[in-house]
Amino acid sequence: MAETRQLTVRGRYDCIPAVTNFVGEAAAAAGLDDDAAFHCKMAVDEACTNVIEHAYDGEDKGAIQITCEIEPGTCTIEIVDHGKVFDPTVVPEPKVAQDIDDLMPGGIGLHLMRKMMDQVSFRFEPERNVLTMTKSSPVALVQQESPGVIVKSIRQNVWLIAPEGRLDATAVPALDDALNHVLSNSRAWVIIDMRQVTYISSRGLKTFVSSWRRAGDEDGNLVLFGMVSRVASVFDTVGFTHLFDIYGTLDEAIRAAESKGY
Repeated sequence: MAETRQLTVRGRYDCIPAVTNFVGEAAAAAGLDDDAAFHCKMAVDEACTNVIEHAYDGEDKGAIQITCEIEPGTCTIEIVDHGKVFDPTVVPEPKVAQDIDDLMPGGIGLHLMRKMMDQVSFRFEPERNVLTMTKSSPVALVQQESPGVIVKSIRQNVWLIAPEGRLDATAVPALDDALNHVLSNSRAWVIIDMRQVTYISSRGLKTFVSSWRRAGDEDGNLVLFGMVSRVASVFDTVGFTHLFDIYGTLDEAIRAAESKGY
């Protein structure tokens, strides 16, 4: 489930650090890596500067509202002002050889925003200008559920869960928590790294089956890779090798996700 955070500041340059800190915290909460969070902060800095300079024609002439929608691995930022409308399609990309004095207002800032963010769009409503920017982190450590279970977001909707050691009645609750965290965010391709799993009980098998069904109900999937031989023999004994997609490597599991449009 997405989390929404909101901040409103006056259109002044000395308010921009508070905005970039706010966005940086939201990006971190989304699990974005350091580079992706930095890009979010840079893009928001440029956007707010443009609002002050061009929408409001100067400082302290209006408010800027920033809304961050946080999902695992993705941060969507919406910036609203009530100043003048401008057409972003007429702003050309700056050229390296071009004299900086000849650049159109907002040329460099808009260029940076488009290059640093995955998606940038403008919407103009009566007395409201809305800029929406989205950034996803390619690989980020999103959550450490507990010692022995690591959760990573590989890309939007694709998750890696790596349990370690014994998956018995004492260890399975932590795995349950990790799977519930991922699957509560709707459609997901869940990849279970089995390389460090040395033992699995019926309780662990039940957890995998129930999560596999839940993922399928949301048009997702739960797959496994790197299973050691003794654990693989348990899956084979109960017929689960025909139920689950089991891959040899992480790359194979990711390619399978890509082939399904994740």
